[in-house]
Amino acid sequence: MFRIISFCLLSFLVKTFAQSGAESIDMKSFYYLEGKWMIEGKERNIYEEWRIENDTLMSSYSYYVEKGDTSYSETVELKKTGGDIFYIPSVEYNAGPVKFKLISLIKNKAVFENPQHDFPTKIIYEKINNDRLHASIEGMIEGKLKVIEYNFKRIR
Repeated sequence: MFRIISFCLLSFLVKTFAQSGAESIDMKSFYYLEGKWMIEGKERNIYEEWRIENDTLMSSYSYYVEKGDTSYSETVELKKTGGDIFYIPSVEYNAGPVKFKLISLIKNKAVFENPQHDFPTKIIYEKINNDRLHASIEGMIEGKLKVIEYNFKRIR
């Protein structure tokens, strides 16, 4: 009898803490992204522009400029649905948007994951300071972990 009561109490506590933790994260945790970010390269610059749409949605678009020509890269929605937050990129080579669920938010580091996606399976954003942002994508390719890192600086 003690085991049953203990199990029920433990299950209740785990469920309660899990729900309160997910629901306590709001989009304000990501407002630092708002603005225009850039990676300065030797041959081309990469830009990412974020804006706050409302209290459950942020959006961005990425593009690069090479020799004066601008090329579209992707759009992203950062969206809160119920108690979950999703990073949803749309790129030309995917059939449609792909959802990456927020699995961790510790201080200024957010980790989004979709283990069913081919590559990447993880997207990570980390605020270094008000003018620096580190992002990375990672996943397995041919049995090896591949990580691509992006170091942005705020330009607006």
